[in-house]
Amino acid sequence: MPEELRLAGYVLTRNEAPRIRRAVTSLLEVTSDVVVVDSESTDETRSIAKELGADVVVHPFEGFSSQRNWALDYLEKRYGPDYVLSLDADEWLNDDLVTSIQTRVLDGTLGDHDVYLFHRQIRFDGRVLKWGGFANIWLPRLFRIDAGRYENRTVNEHLKLDPGATIGRLTGYLVNDDVDSWEDHIDKHNHYSTLEAQARVALRTNRGAKTTISEAVRRPYLRRRWLRQHVWDRLPARPALRFMQIYLIAGGFLDGRAGFRRALFESWQEMCTDLKAETMTRKGYP
Repeated sequence: MPEELRLAGYVLTRNEAPRIRRAVTSLLEVTSDVVVVDSESTDETRSIAKELGADVVVHPFEGFSSQRNWALDYLEKRYGPDYVLSLDADEWLNDDLVTSIQTRVLDGTLGDHDVYLFHRQIRFDGRVLKWGGFANIWLPRLFRIDAGRYENRTVNEHLKLDPGATIGRLTGYLVNDDVDSWEDHIDKHNHYSTLEAQARVALRTNRGAKTTISEAVRRPYLRRRWLRQHVWDRLPARPALRFMQIYLIAGGFLDGRAGFRRALFESWQEMCTDLKAETMTRKGYP
């Protein structure tokens, strides 16, 4: 019988008290080695995570890539896992995905691939989004500890895999939680647009990590990223185009009110990113 491979999981947090319980509980269903890397929260995030049995460590936030790579290094030194599972604080594994992971760990077939993609399911405004381009997104969230590290990017970071890494898919869903506060949602995405603007300016001045065409061909989950960097960011009127892409072309209108609001939010964030990037460029950022 194949040797059972060790799995550890982690969550990055900052003021995630309303959401952290579900994320940690979800990870604990597939591994007892769960780490919460907290960016100096001022709410009850750390106490809730500790109460659930997670290993909570505080590390000042220096960017999402840096934070994730720090978490991987900590896990490797503290637990020595073969594989790592990464969740965001507003995500959890549904029952089918939990079963898929448990089966792979118990029967020794986890080692069949270096990286596993999870099918993301987005809940927004009381509805699971089935249109608008949001229903067919696969993300690398379970991977061998030495399969790669996160690229140097402040937001929308990607796991940069070793060229020979093999990729598989698991059944079930990685669920992205619904909005529980519109004010918090707006604040969070306003902050994300600032980070995205910084990353865009860095790319234009050759200081950021660009996805190459060969990477996009080898790794299907990077194709959207390549199109954004090499095609989308050069188009005019991106906010309006983004709304039309989601709501009309990709059928977001079929998701009713939720689809309309999501399309508006996406176009609004695109406009905020554009305006902030223009300002940063004018002021000579960084």
